[in-house]
Amino acid sequence: MKLSINWIKDFIPLDSIPFPSVIEKINTSICEIDEVTDYQAHLTSVITVKILSSNKHPNAEKLSITQCTDGKQNYQIVTAATNINVGDIVPLALPGTKLEGKEILSSELRGVLSQGMYCSEKELGLATESSGVLIYPNHTTLGISIRSLYDWEDIILTIDNKSITHRPDLWSHFGFARELASQLNLKLRFNPLEIQETFTGGSGGIEVLSNQNAHAYFAVSITNVKVSQSSQKIKSRLSKCGIRSINNIVDVSNYILLEVGQPTHFFDRHRLKGTQFSVEFAKNSETFPLLDETNPLLTPEILLIRNSGEPVAIAGVMGGSGSAVINETIDLVLESAIFKREDIRKSIRKTGIRSESSVRYEKGLDPNTCLPVIRRAISLLKENGNPQLVCLTPQGFNHSSEKSVIIESSLSFLDSKIGKALNKTEISEILNKLGFEVNFKDQDVFTAKVPYYRHNYDVTIQEDLVEEIGRTIGYASIATKPLSLAVETPIRNPLRELERKIKFLFSTQLNFSEVYNYSFSSPKESLIEGETAEHLLAISNEMPETHSVLRMSLFPGLIRQAVSNQDRFETVDLFELGRTYHKLQKGNSLAEESRWIAFISLSQAKPNDLLSIESEFVALRQRLHELFLGLNLLQGTWEKTEKTYLHPNGALEYRYKGNTLCEFGILHTRLVDEYDLRRRAYIGKIDLLSLVNVWEDEGRISHFRAPSQFPQGQLDLSLLMDESEPTDPFLKSVSALKIQEMEEGFVQTIFRSNQIGEGKKSVTYRFKLMSYEKSFSQDRFKELSDTLVNLAKQSGYQLR
Repeated sequence: MKLSINWIKDFIPLDSIPFPSVIEKINTSICEIDEVTDYQAHLTSVITVKILSSNKHPNAEKLSITQCTDGKQNYQIVTAATNINVGDIVPLALPGTKLEGKEILSSELRGVLSQGMYCSEKELGLATESSGVLIYPNHTTLGISIRSLYDWEDIILTIDNKSITHRPDLWSHFGFARELASQLNLKLRFNPLEIQETFTGGSGGIEVLSNQNAHAYFAVSITNVKVSQSSQKIKSRLSKCGIRSINNIVDVSNYILLEVGQPTHFFDRHRLKGTQFSVEFAKNSETFPLLDETNPLLTPEILLIRNSGEPVAIAGVMGGSGSAVINETIDLVLESAIFKREDIRKSIRKTGIRSESSVRYEKGLDPNTCLPVIRRAISLLKENGNPQLVCLTPQGFNHSSEKSVIIESSLSFLDSKIGKALNKTEISEILNKLGFEVNFKDQDVFTAKVPYYRHNYDVTIQEDLVEEIGRTIGYASIATKPLSLAVETPIRNPLRELERKIKFLFSTQLNFSEVYNYSFSSPKESLIEGETAEHLLAISNEMPETHSVLRMSLFPGLIRQAVSNQDRFETVDLFELGRTYHKLQKGNSLAEESRWIAFISLSQAKPNDLLSIESEFVALRQRLHELFLGLNLLQGTWEKTEKTYLHPNGALEYRYKGNTLCEFGILHTRLVDEYDLRRRAYIGKIDLLSLVNVWEDEGRISHFRAPSQFPQGQLDLSLLMDESEPTDPFLKSVSALKIQEMEEGFVQTIFRSNQIGEGKKSVTYRFKLMSYEKSFSQDRFKELSDTLVNLAKQSGYQLR
């Protein structure tokens, strides 16, 4: 939002305060300033001059040599302009001026000195296109800066909108001046909402239907107007705030918007169907042309203004072009209304239109300004070229005229929150100058009536009073005190400890990257793991279909992250720690939360290279097994399972003493195609709530053993198996032997070829051996090897 300092000075005597102090107070007590700009400062050296003579250039057919004067000094200008004549008053850019990125210099053109450049409207920023030098009326003062001529000698503040989102009263020059006056102890010298204008009796046939679709709505008939250009003052102020001047009627509506923060709208009465106005919601697929030349398809959530049943405006957002003010307009209907901010937000979201009006309406305005704004509009219309207009009596309703908000608080409460003791007099002075009415019940308790322009959403509880007082006295004035806290042993949180530990293992031991996804999901994606729709928990707030429920699976978000990175990186290994939500009970009960570590790894092999894919799958399974070993869980096993989201021949679960801790496998090809994955994916999840119970009972038991002084050994054993035969049974048989030197065994490789035979596979097991008493001898290696070979033969396997 842009604010003009000169405009603010209309309301408060700001010249009495040093400008740096004003800026500091705004930043520390009101809001953040993004930028302070000396408006159009580069045009300071562009002045008005009168052309005294014009002669052809002796060395250039298309150039002329002119003499001009600013009333005190003469200048020689060489120009190619063809639309100027002796006696014309034109803008002259003196040497040193920068226009459109180029600096004007005093230089010779074809041997003749030129001391500047005549300017067009385009070069001055007054138009996007122009055909020649700008020529001013004959009564224009000579020698003055263009900034002075156009009332551009001003400082513009660019306010950070985010810092005043909760303060709808600050979205205007008067509202900002009122707040600044309270912070700088200045008195208001002009209140545009106290303008007194007399209404002529009668309604002019205007009728407003009362309903609950608006807080307040008034319409008034205005006759005997003439459309023309606005005064220079109004055009200048609109321009400085980034709004283009249209005509003396529409400009008044925009001027009021910037001055007092309440939007209004003018209709051409003779372009309306009738005289009855109502605030109603749109019909499905209804449409009508808007001022921005669009014709959006409307939905029943969008609030409209209807005239005798026909839509003439999207309430609080934009008017229709069919009833807009045109050059031939002579009679008006002025609308002044306050709509529910929730309805305006829906209209913005559905139409995608964010206008200056809707930005203010969505913050929540107060209906008490509707009639004062009409009076101010009448006053401005008269000032802006329509002194003979006739304004009839406004028609409409205000459902909130009696509303008031009174907050009860106490000095002791304020002291406990602010950290600085303030007495009754200080509290009263601070709140009174902020517009509150303060009454003390006793030496401690008091009530504060909130000013009407802040009582809707901004100041409603006593904590809001704490903020008002704190920012007014200045947070820097509050002494810094050390916190008084008891030193206590923190309560241990096993789940949080486990989360940190397992995240560390994923990121360091497995080299996975952590990602974060929204907890919102679409109903379809939430059912990826095979749950039923009755377990979905819908979000009450209106959301797009893709984010309408709380997720029941972490996989969709992870898969989408993998898809977006599959072409950027060769290795894509991702994990996420998050919650899922499952409504397992009927009625209004809350969903049950589950906590997971979900992970995905994209294959680096070609999709049809099954041997490489299987090798990668086995290697990742071993890395996951080592992760559980890192959690001190030594007795877990992998078992085959079936999951709808996993490939039928590549689905495992990790079980530990009857508890399923992890699901892992190859993502089903149906989901690979659905999400447009161009690589095979290994995916899984770890149930943290189940894991933490096992980890507390088993993982915290110390299994430390002093490192062996003797070298480690290993044995490899290759067995021939049927293609459909699992590899785990042999490992379990070896584990049952309880060989003292056996540390671990796992599948090293799986090999297939025509030499082995169709339907067969060669599985190579690797067994790591460690002796803590002596070095391995050849005899002991042979003994262990024979033991494993005999076990394989007894189990029916063929050696390779």
